[in-house]
Amino acid sequence: MKSILTLLTALLLASLAYAADAGDPFAKVLDGKAPEILREVSSTDPAPENITVRRVVFLSRDDSEIFAVIAAPKTTGKHPGMLVLHGGGGYAEVEKAMAWAQRGYVAVAPDMPGIADPKKLTETKGKWSSLKYGEGRWLAKPDAGASSLFDAVLAAMKSLYLLRAQPGVDPTRIGVVGVSWGGYMTTMVCGLAGDQVRAGMGLYGCGFMDRGYGQSALSQMPADEREEWLNHLDAGRRAPNMKAAFFLAAASNDFFGYPNSVQATLNAIPGEKNHVFAPNANHKIPVPGGSIFDNKPAAPFTPTAFQPYPTPSGGKANWLAMEVPYFDFYLRGIGQPFPKVSVQETGDPHLARFGINAPRPLTKVEVYWAKATPAVLTQDDVKKREWLALPTRKTAETSYEANLPAEAADWFALVTDERPVTVSSDMVHIARPAK
Repeated sequence: MKSILTLLTALLLASLAYAADAGDPFAKVLDGKAPEILREVSSTDPAPENITVRRVVFLSRDDSEIFAVIAAPKTTGKHPGMLVLHGGGGYAEVEKAMAWAQRGYVAVAPDMPGIADPKKLTETKGKWSSLKYGEGRWLAKPDAGASSLFDAVLAAMKSLYLLRAQPGVDPTRIGVVGVSWGGYMTTMVCGLAGDQVRAGMGLYGCGFMDRGYGQSALSQMPADEREEWLNHLDAGRRAPNMKAAFFLAAASNDFFGYPNSVQATLNAIPGEKNHVFAPNANHKIPVPGGSIFDNKPAAPFTPTAFQPYPTPSGGKANWLAMEVPYFDFYLRGIGQPFPKVSVQETGDPHLARFGINAPRPLTKVEVYWAKATPAVLTQDDVKKREWLALPTRKTAETSYEANLPAEAADWFALVTDERPVTVSSDMVHIARPAK
Protein backbone atom coordinates (compact mmCIF):
# COMPACT_ATOMS: atom_id res chain seq x y z
CA MET A 1 0.00 0.00 0.00
CA LYS A 2 2.82 2.40 0.89
CA SER A 3 4.52 1.85 -2.47
CA ILE A 4 1.23 2.53 -4.30
CA LEU A 5 0.73 5.78 -2.37
CA THR A 6 4.30 6.78 -3.11
CA LEU A 7 3.76 6.11 -6.83
CA LEU A 8 0.49 8.07 -6.88
CA THR A 9 2.15 10.99 -5.11
CA ALA A 10 5.01 10.97 -7.61
CA LEU A 11 2.59 10.92 -10.52
CA LEU A 12 0.60 13.83 -9.05
CA LEU A 13 3.70 15.95 -8.54
CA ALA A 14 4.87 15.12 -12.04
CA SER A 15 1.56 16.34 -13.46
CA LEU A 16 1.98 19.63 -11.60
CA ALA A 17 5.56 20.16 -12.71
CA TYR A 18 6.35 22.36 -15.67
CA ALA A 19 7.10 20.30 -18.77
CA ALA A 20 9.88 21.85 -20.85
CA ASP A 21 12.81 20.99 -23.06
CA ALA A 22 16.08 20.15 -21.38
CA GLY A 23 17.55 23.51 -22.37
CA ASP A 24 14.93 25.47 -20.45
CA PRO A 25 16.39 26.55 -17.09
CA PHE A 26 12.91 26.55 -15.55
CA ALA A 27 12.64 22.80 -16.16
CA LYS A 28 15.24 22.26 -13.42
CA VAL A 29 13.41 24.20 -10.70
CA LEU A 30 9.65 24.07 -11.37
CA ASP A 31 8.51 20.86 -9.70
CA GLY A 32 4.97 21.78 -8.59
CA LYS A 33 5.86 21.39 -4.91
CA ALA A 34 5.03 23.97 -2.24
CA PRO A 35 8.29 25.61 -1.09
CA GLU A 36 9.74 25.00 2.35
CA ILE A 37 8.65 27.68 4.83
CA LEU A 38 11.72 28.77 6.76
CA ARG A 39 10.06 30.98 9.33
CA GLU A 40 7.02 33.03 10.30
CA VAL A 41 7.33 36.82 10.46
CA SER A 42 5.55 38.63 13.28
CA SER A 43 3.68 41.88 12.67
CA THR A 44 1.75 44.40 14.74
CA ASP A 45 -0.29 45.55 11.74
CA PRO A 46 -4.01 44.93 12.33
CA ALA A 47 -6.01 42.61 10.08
CA PRO A 48 -9.78 42.55 9.49
CA GLU A 49 -11.62 40.32 11.96
CA ASN A 50 -13.06 38.00 9.30
CA ILE A 51 -9.70 36.83 7.88
CA THR A 52 -6.41 35.31 9.02
CA VAL A 53 -3.05 36.66 7.89
CA ARG A 54 0.27 34.83 7.93
CA ARG A 55 3.58 36.40 6.99
CA VAL A 56 6.14 33.79 6.00
CA VAL A 57 9.57 33.42 4.43
CA PHE A 58 10.06 30.48 2.07
CA LEU A 59 13.06 28.95 0.38
CA SER A 60 13.70 29.57 -3.30
CA ARG A 61 16.80 28.54 -5.27
CA ASP A 62 20.39 28.89 -4.04
CA ASP A 63 19.24 29.47 -0.47
CA SER A 64 17.29 32.56 -1.55
CA GLU A 65 14.66 33.64 0.98
CA ILE A 66 11.34 35.05 -0.24
CA PHE A 67 8.78 36.87 1.89
CA ALA A 68 5.08 36.33 1.20
CA VAL A 69 1.80 37.07 2.93
CA ILE A 70 -0.99 34.47 3.06
CA ALA A 71 -4.46 35.88 3.72
CA ALA A 72 -7.51 33.63 4.08
CA PRO A 73 -11.18 33.96 5.07
CA LYS A 74 -12.19 32.39 8.38
CA THR A 75 -15.17 30.67 6.77
CA THR A 76 -14.93 26.89 6.41
CA GLY A 77 -14.81 24.96 3.16
CA LYS A 78 -12.77 25.30 -0.02
CA HIS A 79 -12.17 28.76 -1.49
CA PRO A 80 -10.78 30.07 -4.76
CA GLY A 81 -7.16 31.20 -4.64
CA MET A 82 -5.61 34.46 -5.81
CA LEU A 83 -1.94 35.15 -6.50
CA VAL A 84 -1.28 38.90 -6.28
CA LEU A 85 1.89 40.17 -8.03
CA HIS A 86 3.36 43.61 -7.38
CA GLY A 87 4.76 46.00 -9.97
CA GLY A 88 8.26 47.29 -10.63
CA GLY A 89 9.92 48.83 -7.58
CA GLY A 90 7.22 47.42 -5.32
CA TYR A 91 6.98 44.59 -2.81
CA ALA A 92 4.39 42.16 -1.46
CA GLU A 93 0.89 43.61 -1.85
CA VAL A 94 -0.34 42.89 1.68
CA GLU A 95 -3.41 45.14 1.53
CA LYS A 96 -4.62 43.64 -1.74
CA ALA A 97 -4.15 40.12 -0.44
CA MET A 98 -6.25 40.97 2.61
CA ALA A 99 -8.93 42.56 0.42
CA TRP A 100 -9.22 39.39 -1.67
CA ALA A 101 -9.45 37.34 1.52
CA GLN A 102 -12.34 39.54 2.66
CA ARG A 103 -14.12 38.58 -0.57
CA GLY A 104 -13.77 34.87 0.12
CA TYR A 105 -10.48 34.11 -1.63
CA VAL A 106 -7.29 32.68 -0.17
CA ALA A 107 -4.60 35.07 -1.40
CA VAL A 108 -0.81 34.93 -1.55
CA ALA A 109 1.26 38.05 -2.28
CA PRO A 110 5.06 37.60 -2.51
CA ASP A 111 8.08 39.81 -2.89
CA MET A 112 9.62 39.25 -6.31
CA PRO A 113 13.34 40.01 -6.48
CA GLY A 114 14.33 41.20 -9.92
CA ILE A 115 11.34 43.53 -10.22
CA ALA A 116 11.28 44.68 -6.57
CA ASP A 117 13.51 47.45 -5.27
CA PRO A 118 16.11 45.61 -3.14
CA LYS A 119 16.21 48.53 -0.70
CA LYS A 120 12.53 48.00 0.16
CA LEU A 121 12.88 44.28 0.94
CA THR A 122 13.38 43.53 4.62
CA GLU A 123 12.92 39.74 4.71
CA THR A 124 13.62 38.72 1.09
CA LYS A 125 17.32 37.99 0.61
CA GLY A 126 19.57 36.47 -2.03
CA LYS A 127 22.45 37.08 -4.40
CA TRP A 128 20.50 39.98 -5.98
CA SER A 129 20.21 41.85 -2.67
CA SER A 130 23.27 43.94 -3.52
CA LEU A 131 21.98 44.97 -6.98
CA LYS A 132 20.50 48.34 -7.78
CA TYR A 133 16.87 48.44 -8.83
CA GLY A 134 16.55 47.17 -12.43
CA GLU A 135 20.08 45.78 -12.55
CA GLY A 136 20.69 42.30 -13.91
CA ARG A 137 17.49 41.88 -15.91
CA TRP A 138 18.87 41.81 -19.43
CA LEU A 139 21.25 38.90 -18.99
CA ALA A 140 21.08 35.32 -20.27
CA LYS A 141 24.56 33.80 -20.04
CA PRO A 142 25.26 30.98 -19.58
CA ASP A 143 21.45 30.75 -19.71
CA ALA A 144 18.36 32.72 -18.71
CA GLY A 145 18.93 31.71 -15.10
CA ALA A 146 21.55 34.46 -14.90
CA SER A 147 18.88 37.17 -15.14
CA SER A 148 17.41 38.67 -11.99
CA LEU A 149 14.03 38.27 -13.74
CA PHE A 150 14.50 34.51 -13.50
CA ASP A 151 14.42 34.83 -9.72
CA ALA A 152 11.34 37.04 -9.93
CA VAL A 153 9.49 34.46 -12.03
CA LEU A 154 10.67 31.65 -9.76
CA ALA A 155 9.42 33.50 -6.66
CA ALA A 156 6.04 33.95 -8.34
CA MET A 157 5.81 30.28 -9.38
CA LYS A 158 6.86 29.05 -5.92
CA SER A 159 4.18 31.34 -4.50
CA LEU A 160 1.65 29.75 -6.85
CA TYR A 161 2.61 26.31 -5.52
CA LEU A 162 2.34 27.67 -1.97
CA LEU A 163 -1.15 28.99 -2.73
CA ARG A 164 -2.34 25.74 -4.29
CA ALA A 165 -1.14 23.82 -1.21
CA GLN A 166 -3.12 25.87 1.32
CA PRO A 167 -5.70 23.68 3.11
CA GLY A 168 -8.60 26.05 2.39
CA VAL A 169 -7.91 26.36 -1.36
CA ASP A 170 -9.67 24.65 -4.23
CA PRO A 171 -6.69 24.13 -6.60
CA THR A 172 -9.02 24.02 -9.62
CA ARG A 173 -10.02 27.66 -9.01
CA ILE A 174 -6.81 29.70 -9.04
CA GLY A 175 -6.43 33.28 -10.32
CA VAL A 176 -3.41 35.51 -10.91
CA VAL A 177 -3.40 39.30 -11.06
CA GLY A 178 -0.51 41.75 -11.38
CA VAL A 179 0.36 45.27 -12.50
CA SER A 180 3.16 46.63 -14.74
CA TRP A 181 6.15 44.29 -14.29
CA GLY A 182 3.62 42.26 -12.29
CA GLY A 183 1.48 42.18 -15.45
CA TYR A 184 4.43 40.75 -17.36
CA MET A 185 4.85 38.32 -14.47
CA THR A 186 1.15 37.36 -14.59
CA THR A 187 1.52 36.53 -18.29
CA MET A 188 4.65 34.47 -17.55
CA VAL A 189 3.05 32.57 -14.67
CA CYS A 190 -0.09 31.74 -16.65
CA GLY A 191 2.08 30.52 -19.53
CA LEU A 192 4.37 28.43 -17.33
CA ALA A 193 1.59 27.08 -15.11
CA GLY A 194 -0.71 25.79 -17.86
CA ASP A 195 -3.83 24.24 -16.35
CA GLN A 196 -2.77 25.06 -12.78
CA VAL A 197 -4.37 28.51 -13.24
CA ARG A 198 -7.99 29.06 -14.28
CA ALA A 199 -8.01 32.86 -14.81
CA GLY A 200 -5.44 35.64 -15.09
CA MET A 201 -5.55 39.40 -15.46
CA GLY A 202 -2.42 41.31 -16.46
CA LEU A 203 -2.35 45.10 -16.23
CA TYR A 204 -0.05 47.03 -18.63
CA GLY A 205 2.56 44.26 -18.70
CA CYS A 206 2.69 41.62 -21.44
CA GLY A 207 5.14 39.78 -23.65
CA PHE A 208 7.10 40.35 -26.86
CA MET A 209 9.46 42.77 -25.18
CA ASP A 210 11.52 42.88 -28.37
CA ARG A 211 8.66 44.82 -30.02
CA GLY A 212 8.41 47.38 -27.25
CA TYR A 213 9.83 48.20 -23.84
CA GLY A 214 12.81 45.86 -24.04
CA GLN A 215 13.83 46.44 -27.64
CA SER A 216 16.73 48.79 -26.84
CA ALA A 217 18.26 46.59 -24.13
CA LEU A 218 17.74 43.41 -26.14
CA SER A 219 19.28 44.91 -29.28
CA GLN A 220 22.53 45.48 -27.36
CA MET A 221 22.85 41.83 -26.33
CA PRO A 222 24.84 39.31 -28.41
CA ALA A 223 22.53 37.43 -30.76
CA ASP A 224 22.78 34.07 -28.96
CA GLU A 225 22.19 35.65 -25.54
CA ARG A 226 19.24 37.64 -26.89
CA GLU A 227 17.71 34.47 -28.33
CA GLU A 228 18.12 32.69 -24.99
CA TRP A 229 16.46 35.60 -23.14
CA LEU A 230 13.54 35.76 -25.56
CA ASN A 231 12.98 32.01 -25.64
CA HIS A 232 12.90 31.60 -21.86
CA LEU A 233 12.12 34.97 -20.26
CA ASP A 234 9.79 36.66 -22.73
CA ALA A 235 6.20 36.24 -21.58
CA GLY A 236 4.89 36.28 -25.15
CA ARG A 237 6.87 33.18 -26.03
CA ARG A 238 5.26 31.41 -23.04
CA ALA A 239 1.71 32.45 -23.98
CA PRO A 240 0.99 29.48 -26.33
CA ASN A 241 1.10 27.19 -23.26
CA MET A 242 -1.55 29.25 -21.47
CA LYS A 243 -4.68 27.35 -20.43
CA ALA A 244 -6.21 30.05 -18.21
CA ALA A 245 -8.83 32.52 -19.34
CA PHE A 246 -6.81 35.72 -19.68
CA PHE A 247 -7.67 39.42 -19.63
CA LEU A 248 -5.05 41.99 -20.66
CA ALA A 249 -5.71 45.56 -19.51
CA ALA A 250 -3.66 47.91 -21.66
CA ALA A 251 -3.27 51.64 -22.17
CA SER A 252 -2.91 52.83 -25.76
CA ASN A 253 0.00 55.14 -24.87
CA ASP A 254 1.72 52.97 -22.29
CA PHE A 255 5.46 53.41 -21.79
CA PHE A 256 5.81 49.76 -20.69
CA GLY A 257 3.17 47.66 -22.46
CA TYR A 258 3.41 49.00 -26.01
CA PRO A 259 0.16 48.35 -27.92
CA ASN A 260 1.90 46.26 -30.58
CA SER A 261 3.45 44.07 -27.85
CA VAL A 262 0.03 43.75 -26.24
CA GLN A 263 -1.63 42.70 -29.49
CA ALA A 264 1.15 40.22 -30.27
CA THR A 265 0.70 38.68 -26.82
CA LEU A 266 -3.05 38.38 -27.34
CA ASN A 267 -2.47 36.76 -30.73
CA ALA A 268 -0.20 34.15 -29.11
CA ILE A 269 -2.77 33.05 -26.50
CA PRO A 270 -4.63 30.05 -27.93
CA GLY A 271 -7.66 29.94 -25.63
CA GLU A 272 -10.14 32.21 -23.87
CA LYS A 273 -8.95 35.84 -23.86
CA ASN A 274 -10.23 39.38 -23.66
CA HIS A 275 -8.76 42.84 -23.22
CA VAL A 276 -9.19 46.58 -23.14
CA PHE A 277 -7.19 49.39 -24.71
CA ALA A 278 -7.72 52.59 -22.72
CA PRO A 279 -7.37 55.43 -25.26
CA ASN A 280 -4.84 58.23 -24.69
CA ALA A 281 -3.76 56.73 -21.36
CA ASN A 282 -0.35 55.79 -20.00
CA HIS A 283 -0.08 53.15 -17.25
CA LYS A 284 -3.65 53.61 -16.13
CA ILE A 285 -7.10 52.56 -17.34
CA PRO A 286 -9.35 55.65 -16.99
CA VAL A 287 -12.47 54.02 -18.44
CA PRO A 288 -15.67 52.85 -16.70
CA GLY A 289 -14.75 49.89 -14.51
CA GLY A 290 -11.07 50.78 -14.81
CA SER A 291 -8.39 52.32 -12.61
CA ILE A 292 -9.13 53.20 -9.01
CA PHE A 293 -7.96 56.70 -8.08
CA ASP A 294 -7.93 58.50 -4.73
CA ASN A 295 -9.55 55.52 -3.00
CA LYS A 296 -12.56 55.72 -5.31
CA PRO A 297 -13.36 53.62 -8.40
CA ALA A 298 -13.22 55.41 -11.74
CA ALA A 299 -16.86 54.32 -12.01
CA PRO A 300 -18.96 52.73 -9.28
CA PHE A 301 -19.10 48.96 -9.03
CA THR A 302 -22.18 47.40 -7.48
CA PRO A 303 -21.52 43.91 -6.10
CA THR A 304 -23.81 41.16 -7.31
CA ALA A 305 -26.69 40.26 -5.04
CA PHE A 306 -25.19 36.76 -4.79
CA GLN A 307 -21.92 37.99 -3.29
CA PRO A 308 -21.84 36.78 0.34
CA TYR A 309 -18.69 38.65 1.31
CA PRO A 310 -18.30 42.36 2.05
CA THR A 311 -16.64 44.52 -0.58
CA PRO A 312 -13.57 46.22 0.94
CA SER A 313 -13.49 49.97 0.49
CA GLY A 314 -10.50 52.07 -0.49
CA GLY A 315 -8.07 52.21 -3.38
CA LYS A 316 -5.73 49.59 -1.88
CA ALA A 317 -8.25 46.81 -2.55
CA ASN A 318 -7.67 46.56 -6.34
CA TRP A 319 -5.96 48.23 -9.26
CA LEU A 320 -9.09 48.00 -11.44
CA ALA A 321 -12.74 47.83 -10.41
CA MET A 322 -13.23 45.21 -13.16
CA GLU A 323 -11.02 42.71 -11.32
CA VAL A 324 -13.90 41.82 -9.00
CA PRO A 325 -16.57 40.80 -11.54
CA TYR A 326 -13.93 39.15 -13.73
CA PHE A 327 -12.55 36.78 -11.10
CA ASP A 328 -15.92 36.28 -9.43
CA PHE A 329 -17.23 34.94 -12.74
CA TYR A 330 -14.34 32.61 -13.53
CA LEU A 331 -13.47 31.46 -10.01
CA ARG A 332 -16.75 31.63 -8.09
CA GLY A 333 -19.34 31.22 -10.83
CA ILE A 334 -20.98 34.52 -9.92
CA GLY A 335 -22.23 37.08 -12.42
CA GLN A 336 -21.81 37.06 -16.20
CA PRO A 337 -18.89 37.10 -18.63
CA PHE A 338 -17.46 40.30 -20.04
CA PRO A 339 -18.60 41.48 -23.49
CA LYS A 340 -16.56 40.19 -26.43
CA VAL A 341 -15.84 42.36 -29.46
CA SER A 342 -14.93 40.72 -32.78
CA VAL A 343 -13.64 42.56 -35.84
CA GLN A 344 -15.54 41.76 -39.06
CA GLU A 345 -14.11 41.86 -42.58
CA THR A 346 -15.58 44.50 -44.91
CA GLY A 347 -13.26 44.58 -47.93
CA ASP A 348 -12.80 48.30 -47.24
CA PRO A 349 -9.87 49.02 -44.87
CA HIS A 350 -11.44 52.35 -43.90
CA LEU A 351 -14.75 50.86 -42.89
CA ALA A 352 -14.48 49.63 -39.30
CA ARG A 353 -17.05 46.95 -38.59
CA PHE A 354 -17.33 44.74 -35.52
CA GLY A 355 -19.75 42.50 -33.66
CA ILE A 356 -20.45 42.54 -29.93
CA ASN A 357 -21.53 39.59 -27.80
CA ALA A 358 -22.75 41.26 -24.61
CA PRO A 359 -24.75 39.58 -21.82
CA ARG A 360 -25.58 42.96 -20.23
CA PRO A 361 -26.95 46.16 -21.84
CA LEU A 362 -24.33 48.44 -23.39
CA THR A 363 -23.93 52.08 -22.38
CA LYS A 364 -21.31 53.23 -24.91
CA VAL A 365 -19.84 51.99 -28.20
CA GLU A 366 -17.01 53.95 -29.86
CA VAL A 367 -14.18 53.56 -32.34
CA TYR A 368 -10.75 55.11 -31.77
CA TRP A 369 -8.23 55.67 -34.55
CA ALA A 370 -4.71 57.08 -34.88
CA LYS A 371 -2.31 58.12 -37.61
CA ALA A 372 0.73 56.10 -38.66
CA THR A 373 3.84 55.77 -36.50
CA PRO A 374 7.46 54.85 -37.29
CA ALA A 375 8.14 51.17 -37.99
CA VAL A 376 10.30 50.96 -34.86
CA LEU A 377 8.49 52.63 -31.97
CA THR A 378 10.18 54.64 -29.23
CA GLN A 379 8.54 55.43 -25.90
CA ASP A 380 7.93 59.00 -27.10
CA ASP A 381 6.20 57.70 -30.24
CA VAL A 382 3.83 55.62 -28.10
CA LYS A 383 3.22 58.19 -25.37
CA LYS A 384 2.55 61.12 -27.75
CA ARG A 385 0.27 59.28 -30.17
CA GLU A 386 -3.23 60.78 -30.33
CA TRP A 387 -6.26 58.53 -30.51
CA LEU A 388 -9.44 60.18 -31.81
CA ALA A 389 -12.98 58.96 -31.13
CA LEU A 390 -15.56 58.29 -33.82
CA PRO A 391 -19.29 57.71 -33.36
CA THR A 392 -20.60 54.36 -34.51
CA ARG A 393 -23.82 53.25 -36.12
CA LYS A 394 -25.67 50.05 -35.40
CA THR A 395 -26.16 47.97 -38.54
CA ALA A 396 -27.71 44.84 -36.99
CA GLU A 397 -28.72 43.53 -33.59
CA THR A 398 -25.11 42.97 -32.55
CA SER A 399 -23.10 44.71 -35.29
CA TYR A 400 -21.68 48.22 -35.51
CA GLU A 401 -19.53 50.17 -37.93
CA ALA A 402 -17.77 53.50 -38.41
CA ASN A 403 -16.10 55.25 -41.33
CA LEU A 404 -12.41 55.89 -40.78
CA PRO A 405 -10.60 58.91 -42.24
CA ALA A 406 -8.06 58.33 -45.00
CA GLU A 407 -5.10 59.07 -42.68
CA ALA A 408 -6.10 56.37 -40.16
CA ALA A 409 -3.42 53.72 -39.67
CA ASP A 410 -4.77 51.83 -36.64
CA TRP A 411 -8.13 51.51 -34.94
CA PHE A 412 -9.98 49.64 -32.21
CA ALA A 413 -13.51 49.57 -30.80
CA LEU A 414 -14.21 50.45 -27.17
CA VAL A 415 -17.36 49.04 -25.54
CA THR A 416 -18.84 49.61 -22.06
CA ASP A 417 -21.73 47.81 -20.41
CA GLU A 418 -23.94 48.82 -17.48
CA ARG A 419 -21.91 47.13 -14.67
CA PRO A 420 -19.67 49.01 -15.78
CA VAL A 421 -17.16 46.83 -17.62
CA THR A 422 -15.14 48.12 -20.59
CA VAL A 423 -13.50 45.97 -23.29
CA SER A 424 -12.00 46.47 -26.74
CA SER A 425 -11.69 44.82 -30.08
CA ASP A 426 -8.28 43.82 -31.36
CA MET A 427 -6.18 46.70 -32.60
CA VAL A 428 -6.45 46.66 -36.39
CA HIS A 429 -3.56 47.93 -38.51
CA ILE A 430 -4.40 49.35 -41.94
CA ALA A 431 -1.67 48.31 -44.34
CA ARG A 432 -0.44 51.06 -46.63
CA PRO A 433 -0.14 50.29 -50.36
CA ALA A 434 3.42 49.88 -51.56
CA LYS A 435 4.85 52.94 -53.28
